[in-house]
Amino acid sequence: MSQRTPLALLVLVLAIAAVLRLRGLDRELPHAPEPDSYLVLQTEILREGRAPDMKQSEKGFYAYPLPLARGLALLPEAQAAADASLEEHLAVAGADALRGRTLVALLSLLLVPGTWFLARRFTSPLGALVASALVATSLLHLEFSQQARHHAPHASFALLAVLAALQLRARPDWVRYLVAAALALLALGMLHSGWFALLPIVAAHVLRSREGERAPQWAVAAPVLACAFAWFALYPRIDGKLDESASVSEGGHTLYWRDLDFSGFVTGPRLVFDYDPGLTVLAGLGLLMLLVHGRALWRDATAERRNDVLVVLAYALPYGLALGVYKETVDRMLLPLLPFLATLAGIAVVGVSNLLQGPARVLVAALALAVPTLGAVRYASVRDARDTFEQCADWIAANAGEGRVLVSGRFNLPLAGDAHALERVKDDHSSRQRRWMRYQLEHGPLPQARNVLAMPGRLFAGADPEKAKARLERFLDDEQPTWVVVDVSKYMRVNPLMLELRDWAARNGTLTATFTGEPEERAMEPALDYQDVPHLFARLLDAQAFGPTLEVYRVAR
Repeated sequence: MSQRTPLALLVLVLAIAAVLRLRGLDRELPHAPEPDSYLVLQTEILREGRAPDMKQSEKGFYAYPLPLARGLALLPEAQAAADASLEEHLAVAGADALRGRTLVALLSLLLVPGTWFLARRFTSPLGALVASALVATSLLHLEFSQQARHHAPHASFALLAVLAALQLRARPDWVRYLVAAALALLALGMLHSGWFALLPIVAAHVLRSREGERAPQWAVAAPVLACAFAWFALYPRIDGKLDESASVSEGGHTLYWRDLDFSGFVTGPRLVFDYDPGLTVLAGLGLLMLLVHGRALWRDATAERRNDVLVVLAYALPYGLALGVYKETVDRMLLPLLPFLATLAGIAVVGVSNLLQGPARVLVAALALAVPTLGAVRYASVRDARDTFEQCADWIAANAGEGRVLVSGRFNLPLAGDAHALERVKDDHSSRQRRWMRYQLEHGPLPQARNVLAMPGRLFAGADPEKAKARLERFLDDEQPTWVVVDVSKYMRVNPLMLELRDWAARNGTLTATFTGEPEERAMEPALDYQDVPHLFARLLDAQAFGPTLEVYRVAR
């Protein structure tokens, strides 16, 4: 393998990662975006130049730092032409979410070459390529790099801060202190856990090379001050706690001391395996190899290599321990650990390939990437298919005629409601929280409008199930729907009124069409396209499209 070959292959890996992440960013927009895309909420509020309305579910504005939203808010708001079609209105309604997803996807790509440069310090070019390819095909990374949320960009900047710390340790001049400070600031400017990015920088300062030109001892103040600036200047502040019962509360995040029960050490590995089983097995094998041969490797390593290991561990160990002791560790928190797990996996592949000769060595790498590649391909296939909401909307447009369509209140279809449908929900708080419905209410009846009515959230308000059932029955009597669309999901299974709606439709009508997302037996599990997805890799093998299974009933009249 020539010296240029690894870099050429890295470019290929990066190109594949870019295609996986930059394609399909408009999926489920604007009718079913990720529920807590607070980046979009922050962008809208900053562009409008107003304070968040705490009575209108805008507390999420305080959940994350503002740099990404401030950048997006500089872009002009998307506008539809006076003669715009329904498709154009749908695109305008989803424009802010698409812009946010695009920015996140671009920043998330930095993790792929960053993993190469990390792994290349501790393994061969083959191992580094495998590590970067494992990140490129990681379902955990792919899932969150296509959402308008802060977690994937944070992982990128945290890794870059570690790489900057390694450079600083080898050559501690002012340029490298300032670069490390800037990257630590960006890591903390994405997410609260960015404070961990300061640890490898401090470790690099302590272990810095004593040779050549060096910045003064107090240069370490630069990254410390940069993080202090990020904490006080880049985070939106709110007086008091959003949750007064929390032990620690910052913005939209809370921490309870009772949740530090060490169960994250079980949850974390299970989550990584559910998303990336191939990566998990290889990383475990790499860790085992290091445990077996670690003493000899440490003894034979140069002082420079040992110090590099200590700098890396100054980030990975504290961050991993923090997740391990925390009961509420969730999938997106694991993103910053992916490059380190991938590096262990690369070490494992090199270790196995060194036992072989000739082409068989490359075959080991190919086999190691086979399972992750299958997962990424299946994810892209499911993502690129029309989601079940779109399939249902197409069917209604072609078959429902002028009949009134009643849609279960949890979601919107990518259809335009007429004046009657909008009038029924215009004062409903729950309905206005959905981006597509809010857009329609702000712009009046749109082209191709039809009588497709989303059930107002107020029908489900209150603790008395009998009163709620009576409200639903009166609503159905008043509206006299011709068609009823219900979703077979956990929301329907745990909401008695949703079940009542399905039973009513079955009693009074006929199941006419079904649009299958996942099998009904998985209805109680989280959706494939969001977060906290158990067995994501396995479920993708037989999934057909994003979105829950939808049933369309024709009501007898």
